[in-house]
Amino acid sequence: MAGLNACTLQVMQNAKNGKLGNDTTQEYYLQQLKIDVDTVRLKAFVQDRFNGNYLAEISQISKKQKLVQLFINPSKLEDLELERFQQRNIWIYQSILLLVLVASGIYGVFYTIDNIYQLNKRQNNFLLSVTHEFKTPIASIRLMLQTSKNPKVKEEKKAELIENSIQNTFRLEELAENMLVSMQIENDKYQYALSEIDLSEMATQIIENQNIKGEITGNLTAGIRVQGDNFILRMVINNLIENAFKYSNDQPIEVNLFERNNQKIIEVKDQGIGIPKEEYKNIFKKFYRIQEEETRTTKGTGLGLFIVKEAIERHNGSVWVGVNDPKGTIFRVILS
Repeated sequence: MAGLNACTLQVMQNAKNGKLGNDTTQEYYLQQLKIDVDTVRLKAFVQDRFNGNYLAEISQISKKQKLVQLFINPSKLEDLELERFQQRNIWIYQSILLLVLVASGIYGVFYTIDNIYQLNKRQNNFLLSVTHEFKTPIASIRLMLQTSKNPKVKEEKKAELIENSIQNTFRLEELAENMLVSMQIENDKYQYALSEIDLSEMATQIIENQNIKGEITGNLTAGIRVQGDNFILRMVINNLIENAFKYSNDQPIEVNLFERNNQKIIEVKDQGIGIPKEEYKNIFKKFYRIQEEETRTTKGTGLGLFIVKEAIERHNGSVWVGVNDPKGTIFRVILS
């Protein structure tokens, strides 16, 4: 409206100054002001002076009188409406983008804080578990050695106590190796010594050593060989068997080794408490232990499955976990 008023004032001023010509045969009125103008020059002035934003229209009101009307160009109104619509859409899109960015930022901060919290929680649980895991065999070794020093203890009993002490030192050595290897693997510091390994022979030896912990069934196909790190692959199989015994409630476990589609597969099955499916994605994380009473009260550091997954993936293999029907868990290591 302000623009239209400005247009009207400029037309009046130019008409008064005679810049729009005159027509003595006709009388023109603009907002009740009588003016003498040339209609062609009037229209050309409005068109050129205001870039086509306004138009002048002449209408007859009597034989000698004509009315001059100034109005906004309808095509410009359409352009303005389109521009307003586009500006509104841009504002809406910018608002949505801002909301998405703010929501993403809030989620990112929350996710980071939650990850830090969960990691700290797992590390605290790890420290408590490691303290317990080291303290128990050390206390057992000290007690057995002190008992064996007693002159009243028979030689057979002394030999048994010393053998048990040696087994506990193996346990301590295994714990230390797990922590050292997990740190080296995570930091890409472990140097893999690849060689051709008789996987069948290795699995047979491990099962013979682990038989003292419980019954192990299954079938091992002979003559299966792979390229890998002897120490790491031995640790992988040991960790899987130890985990199976740990959560099997004294039930037999099953270890199978076979070849399928040019892939070497190690399979460890237990009949224990099982693992909830929603935990499958978490159990291979460092320090992670399932927060259930049966699991929490069982010995462990949360490093075994982490080492298994990381080590096998560095051998270009994979680890699969699933349900053992009717109960328990299956871990399957696949090597090429």
